[in-house]
Amino acid sequence: MSSFSYLDEKERVKKRQPHKRTDKKTKSDSVKTIFEKFLEAKKKQNLRNSTLNQHIFLFKNIETFYATRTDKPFHLNDITTEFISDYVYWLKNKCVKHEGHRYKPKNAQTIGLADASIAGRLKYLKAFINWCMKQDLIKKNPFDKFEGFKKDKTDIDILTRDEIQNLLKVAKLHSKISYKHFRDYTLLHLLVDCMLRITEALLIAPNDIDHTNRTILIRSNNAKSRRSRIVPLSDKTYRLLVQLMEENELFEGEIDKLIFLSLSGRILDKNNLLRDLRKHAIEAGIKKRFYLHLIRHSAATHYLSSSGDLESLRLLLGHADYRTLLTYIHLADTTVQEKHANHSFFSSANTTSRKRINKRK
Repeated sequence: MSSFSYLDEKERVKKRQPHKRTDKKTKSDSVKTIFEKFLEAKKKQNLRNSTLNQHIFLFKNIETFYATRTDKPFHLNDITTEFISDYVYWLKNKCVKHEGHRYKPKNAQTIGLADASIAGRLKYLKAFINWCMKQDLIKKNPFDKFEGFKKDKTDIDILTRDEIQNLLKVAKLHSKISYKHFRDYTLLHLLVDCMLRITEALLIAPNDIDHTNRTILIRSNNAKSRRSRIVPLSDKTYRLLVQLMEENELFEGEIDKLIFLSLSGRILDKNNLLRDLRKHAIEAGIKKRFYLHLIRHSAATHYLSSSGDLESLRLLLGHADYRTLLTYIHLADTTVQEKHANHSFFSSANTTSRKRINKRK
């Protein structure tokens, strides 16, 4: 009996693909490529260059950290929860502060960043990851399982009223030496009087001053909050500003249309100002760490301590809500001891007289 076998309809070939699947994941685009797209999106949001530079600094920083782990290409799915935790540890214990900075001395290039700096890096990294989530570039947010970073809250040691007065006296004494010293004295007077941010003060133009009402306009494009506000001037601050503008007329050639100018007629550099005011602070006997924002902190604290008016302080400082005033409330509350003495359970007002005749029966 004959048998038939089926004919092959196509040529048989051996298997070229393993039956079992590997656990190997497909690599995503490089972090650099994605970050460039992220940066373009942020530019379209009209973010300021200072903020964009912070994002760029963050990318360079995490790229440096990744290079300490491996020499393989840096891809988006390499940013895991473990990566973030290790990154924080590296920032705190291994990252060199100001490494390679051309103007920072070697003794300032120390190991380990401050808690506030680390929190700032995480803030910008979260912004990048959140954007990636919205673009469906990643499915799971690595920050969801991140346990967080607890930072110590730094206490602000404000200048006392006497220290501010001494600083102003020293600056006034030097103001007779040269235009530069008079300009610095006027700027210091303005910072104390109006509690401005230094960047806001340096961008004030002559036409921002209302000579009728003696106020100064902080334009929205110069304010951190992007909201314009009007700040009143004391009589003395106004007179100093007018005198400085008159002296600015002696500049030859084209100058920037600003009130506070360098000797070359351009916008004043805040680092140069800080250097000179630190010399004044030393001469005034101030032992505390001196920085420009300390003037704003100190003046705002004394304003709140004297007036107790949160709303007017909020408007003067240009804050959007009251939460940012919590620091000043804490610093200005020097009356706690007085209130405790007057209103606590054992205060004189709440304690009945227990005086008795000392003689025993």
